[in-house]
Amino acid sequence: MGMTSPELLELVKNCPHGTEALITRIIHILTQQMPPSHEIVEIIRDLYYKRISDVRLLIPVLTGLEKSEIINALPKFIKLSPPVVKEVFNRLLDSSRTSQTSLLSPSELLIALHRISLEECELRTIINATSVCFNERSIYTDDILAVVLQQLVEMSPIPILFMRTVLQTFSLYPKMANFIMIILQRLITKQAWKQARIWEGFIKCCEKTRPHSFPILLQLPPSQLKHVLQITSELRDGLVRYLCSMPIAQRSSIPSSILIVIEDDSKNVALIPPSNSA
Repeated sequence: MGMTSPELLELVKNCPHGTEALITRIIHILTQQMPPSHEIVEIIRDLYYKRISDVRLLIPVLTGLEKSEIINALPKFIKLSPPVVKEVFNRLLDSSRTSQTSLLSPSELLIALHRISLEECELRTIINATSVCFNERSIYTDDILAVVLQQLVEMSPIPILFMRTVLQTFSLYPKMANFIMIILQRLITKQAWKQARIWEGFIKCCEKTRPHSFPILLQLPPSQLKHVLQITSELRDGLVRYLCSMPIAQRSSIPSSILIVIEDDSKNVALIPPSNSA
């Protein structure tokens, strides 16, 4: 019995109450080797929206759904058991490399997960779902993650999990440090300190990526730099050493308001030459 069988289509269309799991299993088996037919997609879609709201019904026909439908169903998908979430993502990511344009690409999937609101899902559920993506190293390469970060950082407000993703990216791909510095620069221009979680993650990222982050810290407004230096002694001490190793001519290009903040916080370290302090 194939997917175009009139008997199967009639059975699915009029499935008796309580047989949903069996119907889902039958469609799942049929779609393991080939994409679902248009007819079966339409019947399942109709069942889901009109009679059976169980999102598991959509899994066998994922590749036949529209991109908007998949994104709208993501909050429900990621609440399923971890093996099922992984199956859903595998189906999406495997199919995203075909010519079908209605499916999510790897970057679109990860971005969509970041855009799920906390009213739709608990934060831990979303984190677990993003971890499934990060575990697929062959798919989520440095190039893919660069695209994701570039798009997420431009959102307003910046998604709550953004800095966690930045830190995970650096952990997986340390050679992306220079790219991540560009992201941190962009966060400064977007005044990341106005979002508490993003600002907390910004500081943590500066800690993890030092000494790359020292030039970035010098671009902060004085009040934000003071806040960072009061929180973490590692950044404070490292930034002082970085400045002390700088040629005087290069150091002179740093605003005196920034040097004063570092001096005030660093106990007996003179960073501003006496001739410039008048």
